[in-house]
Amino acid sequence: MKNKAHDQEHKILTVNSTDLRSFENFPKEQKKKNFLGLLFKSFVSISLLLYLGSKLQWNKFFSYCHSIDIRLLCLSFFFCAFQTVLSALRWKILLYALNTKIKSWTSIQLAMIGKFFNAVLPGGTSGDLVRIYYALKLFPAQKTMISVSIIVDRLIEGIVLLVLGSLFGLLFYRQLEGQPLVQKAVLFLFILTVLTLLFLASLRTTLRWGLKLSEIFFSKRKGIIVGVLEEIIQVLDALKNAYGKVFWACMLSVGVQLSAIMMFVFIAGSLHMQLPLWLLVVVMVEITLVVSLPISISGLGVREGSVILLLSPYGISPELALGFSLLSFTIGVFWSLVGGLFFLTWRKK
Repeated sequence: MKNKAHDQEHKILTVNSTDLRSFENFPKEQKKKNFLGLLFKSFVSISLLLYLGSKLQWNKFFSYCHSIDIRLLCLSFFFCAFQTVLSALRWKILLYALNTKIKSWTSIQLAMIGKFFNAVLPGGTSGDLVRIYYALKLFPAQKTMISVSIIVDRLIEGIVLLVLGSLFGLLFYRQLEGQPLVQKAVLFLFILTVLTLLFLASLRTTLRWGLKLSEIFFSKRKGIIVGVLEEIIQVLDALKNAYGKVFWACMLSVGVQLSAIMMFVFIAGSLHMQLPLWLLVVVMVEITLVVSLPISISGLGVREGSVILLLSPYGISPELALGFSLLSFTIGVFWSLVGGLFFLTWRKK
């Protein structure tokens, strides 16, 4: 019975593995759906960029580009890469908490591969799915644990991001008087943070309820679903018991977000933008949330519009805000392409 349950778990956890192995094997309906989704996202991005472009003074925009401080811009490239290294080490600590060892370099390679696929595939989690796929090849006997560890890794990153953004926003909330848009953004961020923390606190209870409901409504696949949910609960319990390592994973996540803040600080500095640090933090968190919405290609158009709206009340011209947004996007794309080189090296192995 134990072997049978293991085989069933193996089947459900390797769903779509062939799709990941070859992205051309999707059914026709799925291909059509993906194509229509890509078409819609392209339409949104192009429409927003054209609209924003029609409102700008391009000679002013290019004058800002000519005045970029290259030294500060290079530092922003460094901190963007440092983010990925810290996030890779964070995942390594989570695996260590689950009694699984992985080399630091291997963890960095998988993080860079995930970064690459996040840029080239539609959806904000595509890179994580690919990272799970290749991680499962390294640990074929620990499929549930590896999958959950990567999900928890991203969850920790998101929670720390929300908490930092909320703290900075609330601490400097009085300085937002007369800026209703930014005030609403901070309040939304705080509410989202509270809801996320409540979800996290009730996650284990929710999974337990899922076990009971699966026994009632999914009698035919009861064994498979119950087996997977129990495995997930066991992994979460193991992480809870290894709270010391999870704490250090959270500290590394703080380092990840601080590196992202420093990247934004140096991008702003390279464009000679005079903005308070707390405002950059709030803008960074808001941009990250907006870009994660699956309505555009890599956040293009949506990111630029959001930056212009958030920074215009502080005397930042649309041309300068656009330069700030495009530079942050370019730096991310650069390291994503470097991740493509990691992917090609991995495939050769």
